[in-house]
Amino acid sequence: MAMSVTRRQAITAGASAAAAGALVMAVATSGSRAADKAPEWLTLLGRSEQGGRDEAPRVEGQIPAGLEGSLYRNGPGLFERGGVRKPHLLDGDGLVQRLSFHDGSVRYQNRFVRTRKLAEEEAAGRYLYATWSKRAPGGIFANLGGGTVLSQAGVTVYPSGGKLYAFDEVSPPYGIDPEKLESLGEAPLGRKDATFSIKAHAKRDPVNGDWLLAGITHGRTMQLHAIVHAADGTLKAQHVIDSPRQVYLHDFFVTENHFVFLLQPLWFSPWLFLAGIDSYIESLSWRRDDGNLVLVVPRAGGEPRRFEAPGAFMWHVLNAYEQDREIVADFVGYDEPDHFIGENALFYALMRGEMGTAAAKGTLRRYVIELSGGKLREEIVDPGMHEFPMVDPRVATRRHRVGYLASGGVAGIHTGVKRIDYETGRQDAFEFGAQTAVGEPVFAARPGGAVDEGWLIVQGLDGASGKAFFALFDAAAVGAGPIARLWLGHHLPISFHGAWVGA
Repeated sequence: MAMSVTRRQAITAGASAAAAGALVMAVATSGSRAADKAPEWLTLLGRSEQGGRDEAPRVEGQIPAGLEGSLYRNGPGLFERGGVRKPHLLDGDGLVQRLSFHDGSVRYQNRFVRTRKLAEEEAAGRYLYATWSKRAPGGIFANLGGGTVLSQAGVTVYPSGGKLYAFDEVSPPYGIDPEKLESLGEAPLGRKDATFSIKAHAKRDPVNGDWLLAGITHGRTMQLHAIVHAADGTLKAQHVIDSPRQVYLHDFFVTENHFVFLLQPLWFSPWLFLAGIDSYIESLSWRRDDGNLVLVVPRAGGEPRRFEAPGAFMWHVLNAYEQDREIVADFVGYDEPDHFIGENALFYALMRGEMGTAAAKGTLRRYVIELSGGKLREEIVDPGMHEFPMVDPRVATRRHRVGYLASGGVAGIHTGVKRIDYETGRQDAFEFGAQTAVGEPVFAARPGGAVDEGWLIVQGLDGASGKAFFALFDAAAVGAGPIARLWLGHHLPISFHGAWVGA
């Protein structure tokens, strides 16, 4: 079903998306339906993949001329070992995928990232290490100090310097061969003489090629690391900032001259974690009334500036830019992360084959930060359900006109794709329907085309068949529906993020 609306009609669009979100109606009714059984097809998002695939998808429709290159994706692909299952949908060993296009043909590959953790646990036939939702085997004494936590390299994938980097919430990232998807080993970034964990997200400045990353150090207090690598990979700067809060941080903003860190009130309490009792996720608590604290840090270094905002949880930013003496920062925000933390959260319950809580919407929000006046104001751009925001990478850190998002459904499990024009307020959206789950729309630029000319590539799971597919959209005509669907003969588990590399 296609639709095209203005910003004033956003509420209507949100209602349409909510109707399509009937695939998780039990979620919307929250606690009273907590033990409802999840649809079998939906549990495939948390079912392990075999890995090592190399196949030709079945093409339905026409692959557009000019689409030449590779889509890379990353997410958790292995959720159990030795009869033990991970309790959380977001926790698993990394599976990197490649969907490559050449002369009108398409090829699909996937492979597990050969991390130290994966290799040692594979040899042992059981889990050995703690992860962010699960403590290591052996009880409290085996988990003192938080246990040994190693990278699973299963959240994002970034191209840089002719190879790929697979990131997790735990350092270091792993290098990946872009053709064969073979793991090239640990690939530390940032200062070699400092102890910190690089976060999963990074930004690329399209003007000077800088690769910008963020890291954190947990201790009695928390430190933020603002890291800048030049286009050739050399380290240009690593600024260390004492954080006024010890909280969970997943993503961050970058503009032409600034890092912007959103310190949401998802507090991390280290004591039960260090005592070996709680996992990392179990050590997080949400206190919305504490509000958000926003730190603006110069890319060149210097004292951060603080701004306050209403409490909101953020997974992902869309983009940020500077205009006059203001910073405009667009992101998806939730009134609370009820889908993420708490034993009845959807991402826990789904791994038990049940529906859980995910009532809070991922609304499209904007911060306007007045650097000269020291003020911040928040705007709700679209009150519907969204996640996985994306811009044409050629405008990252600079002013954007268009944003692309997964939409509809509930938090983390979406049923549609949306394009929003920030200048006109016009929206263009496509809904796959209640028995489909889709993820992040990745932008692939048309060779020689202007900004925002290109295609969106979206990974999906079809509930009727239990099979995975990739949908190709004209980025300028999302509401017209997919140009083509590329079908695999099997399911794929949830996949978080992707990157396009043109030929």
